[in-house]
Amino acid sequence: MKKLLSLWLTAILLICGLTVCAVNTSAAEKQTLTITNRKVPIAEVEVGNEFIVHVGVNSGGRTINQLQAQLRYDSDYVKVVEYGPVVRGEVYMDGYSFPESIRNTNLITNFLERKDLILYNFSKYKDGVGVFDDVNEHFFRVRLKAVAAGTTEILHYFNVLNSMSGNDIIVLIKDNISNDQLDPIPYSATTVEPAIGYIGDADGDYELTVMDATFIQHVTAGENSPYNTLNADVNADGAVDLRDALNILRYKAGLSSYGKIGEWIFESEQ
Repeated sequence: MKKLLSLWLTAILLICGLTVCAVNTSAAEKQTLTITNRKVPIAEVEVGNEFIVHVGVNSGGRTINQLQAQLRYDSDYVKVVEYGPVVRGEVYMDGYSFPESIRNTNLITNFLERKDLILYNFSKYKDGVGVFDDVNEHFFRVRLKAVAAGTTEILHYFNVLNSMSGNDIIVLIKDNISNDQLDPIPYSATTVEPAIGYIGDADGDYELTVMDATFIQHVTAGENSPYNTLNADVNADGAVDLRDALNILRYKAGLSSYGKIGEWIFESEQ
């Protein structure tokens, strides 16, 4: 069975105009994008890789009633991949970008993407949207992709972050400067989470092509080539074998395939 599968796979690859007798498995040196927040390096992401920016908010123990904020980035280095669905030209947030406490409540308004900028605001003066004090629990997140090497700044900037005490408005953050009269001082913290896998990208070049099937065939033939098991085990059966290579070819041919082939995988989403 394995021999027949191998012969079939070889025939398909040859039909595609590929040769399976010589594959250079030594990957070229990866290019890296350094991401900074307030000029402090917070992560390095390989060019071609997707990643998630998580923004955590500490509201100083106070309920948030009004917020105007923006995420600044440089589109020469990163591009936005996902933040919410677009309906009739307007962005409607789903569960991906905001926590459950403000998700699907029509609190988010004016969510707009401009060049190098995502703008959004919300207000709920009567009872607010709760206290945010755990920066490990994301308040806002967006998925991006590194498209060029170098160093780039990604900054979540508060124009306004207010709370209410009776009828009084308490300014927590204005123009990204915290109210130092409050204890603890409110702040936002940004972390970057690179993807841990791109299912089907067996050779690790951040592209999903028939060459990934070729790579798997050489691995199963005994070549000692390093690879990400999560990427190469396309059908998630616990083994990297010719079935995974065939699954890639089916996917590329538009036929039915198995598993999460073609998807980026993140630890926080498992």
